[in-house]
Amino acid sequence: MLSRLPAALLLILASAAAAQEPGFAPGEWRIRQGKWRFEAGELRCEGSSLSSLVEHRGKPLQDLELSVEVMFLGPSSSAGIFFRSEGRRFYGETTFYQFEWYTAGPHHGKRLSLMVKKPRAWQQIVVPIERDPPMQRWIRFRVRAQGDQLDAFIDDEKVFSKRDRSYRRAGSLGLHVFQARPVRFRRFQLTRL
Repeated sequence: MLSRLPAALLLILASAAAAQEPGFAPGEWRIRQGKWRFEAGELRCEGSSLSSLVEHRGKPLQDLELSVEVMFLGPSSSAGIFFRSEGRRFYGETTFYQFEWYTAGPHHGKRLSLMVKKPRAWQQIVVPIERDPPMQRWIRFRVRAQGDQLDAFIDDEKVFSKRDRSYRRAGSLGLHVFQARPVRFRRFQLTRL
């Protein structure tokens, strides 16, 4: 059926599909810490500092579903999504939830976890899963937060489902890399629930 459409119309349809491809627009993000680079719809953490943060500039959300594809490039790395964040100093008074995956390294053992950040303290709210992420291939992190229900997925596998009332509020969201190693992100999608 597509072969019968004029070439100009096919080009227009292809351009429209490409324009709707989820990705990273530099103006929608604020680099809070570390070295990040926007390139061809991707966001790349260069891994230049122990902790690298980038925050979405959108309106604070409480109920949301967000997903992003992540590629770990090597060992001693991490990637995480933080959400419902409130506060100015990430390692000080700021509070939030974080869905993260660490590879084995000097700071942490391998673990997939869902945590709550309280002022100056981090707390697991699930039993972490001890496994290494795949290297050099795209995997999709997805979080769904609605009321006190938090669900976290890797690709299509639900890895955590937890009710937690710590932060039932609107807050900012972003990406966190807590190791001085490069990580790639693409296909960021955010839906208000």
